[in-house]
Amino acid sequence: MEFASMVLVVLLSQRVHVVDSPAINDRPIESPEVLYYTDPFYTRTAREKKIEGTVTIEATFDVRGCMKVLRTVKTVGFGLDENAVTALRSWRFSPAKRNGEPIEAIAQIDVDFSLAAAPPIEYDDINRVGPGISAPMVIRRVEPQYTGEAGRARVVGTVILQAVIQTNGTADILKVVKPLPLGLTESALEAIQQWRFRPAVQNGKDIPVALNIEVGFNLDKMNAQPDVCR
Repeated sequence: MEFASMVLVVLLSQRVHVVDSPAINDRPIESPEVLYYTDPFYTRTAREKKIEGTVTIEATFDVRGCMKVLRTVKTVGFGLDENAVTALRSWRFSPAKRNGEPIEAIAQIDVDFSLAAAPPIEYDDINRVGPGISAPMVIRRVEPQYTGEAGRARVVGTVILQAVIQTNGTADILKVVKPLPLGLTESALEAIQQWRFRPAVQNGKDIPVALNIEVGFNLDKMNAQPDVCR
């Protein structure tokens, strides 16, 4: 495995900057690129204490771009380190490359916490699906529809939305992580607002959770195939 001193700097203002890595043994290494990401949440304690800073996380990347967290290199505390790691698990990357070919690599990811760019306060301390927390289940689904223009243009792909699934089974959409053109993003949003979920459960109690919802548009079926990233 190549060790490349690559640093991916991700800011909560939704600006993504990937710093090119130096050559390793005179062989240039292209660092993994962030394809899409979701903002980590503040904790209530960190917000109240006006804590800002950068969490640095070291991770491995395989030839598919799949990431596995190794360790936290630089901490901020007050629950922000854990929130950064949790958010990273829903991010998607392209692989590192050498001579145009995907390779395994190790990189460091900087996640910058800024109060000015933080998600709304009502989502402080929100849970994400993970150990001990069961994922929400869709129990009523309205299929998003292709727009005529998107169908004629043969647009395919996936709309990805960051949402909070509430204990009443509704989805609060926080932001569009990955849009599609020609009205498909709006179609996905309109449909998901009509979906109903069985809420996530922790220790036998219904809880709200934040997650990504993927809605794939496929011309063969002319409807959407939903999935929840875990």
